[in-house]
Amino acid sequence: MLRSAWIVVAAVLLFTSLGVSQDNGRFDASFNGAAVFTRQSDGNGIQQSATIGSNYFGTFRFRFRPRHSLIFNYGRAKNSQVYQTGFDYHVLTTISEYSGAYVYSPFQKGRFEPFALVGAAALRFNPTSTWVVFPDFAVDVPNRVSINLNAVKETKAAILYGAGLDCRVYGRLALRLQYRGFFYTAPDFKVNTDSGGSVNFATGSRGHMAEPSVGLVFRF
Repeated sequence: MLRSAWIVVAAVLLFTSLGVSQDNGRFDASFNGAAVFTRQSDGNGIQQSATIGSNYFGTFRFRFRPRHSLIFNYGRAKNSQVYQTGFDYHVLTTISEYSGAYVYSPFQKGRFEPFALVGAAALRFNPTSTWVVFPDFAVDVPNRVSINLNAVKETKAAILYGAGLDCRVYGRLALRLQYRGFFYTAPDFKVNTDSGGSVNFATGSRGHMAEPSVGLVFRF
């Protein structure tokens, strides 16, 4: 982990030094906050969805032509993946995002620069705890019980798309408003809810995450 962190720091310093030596404004870096909305998917008799979550992600952008750029993102999101198989199973999950995309900026007018992007991502779903929610019973039974389903980490390939607008605030600082979406195969965490393995969380269907976000951009 520490070695990976040093590699990332070295890469950022390298790109920064390159940016100083090149034309001003060819690079930018941003920090963004987003809300995460997951579309419901169904398959194999299972209804899969997720609670509304939050995401924080950083972006590094290299502009190799006035209208053409490449971006690289790293982010961490958190929500609960929900599986309805008679009872409601909730898997509290941290999602790590590693993604890259091509960005097209059709024009720049005054302080405003719209853009669209398309790319690919790896989404790492890391379960931290699991519980089951029961219906309301007449007797005194807790309606939420923590259980161990031996959920394991999963990495899903995803298609990334989006659009947004940069608005220059002052000097090299800009405000970035954008929408991003991810298409991926819904995670199942390799979970079996009974010893025979006849019930599981695998829907086999396509999931979608929508992320409206706002961020601060520094150009150099």
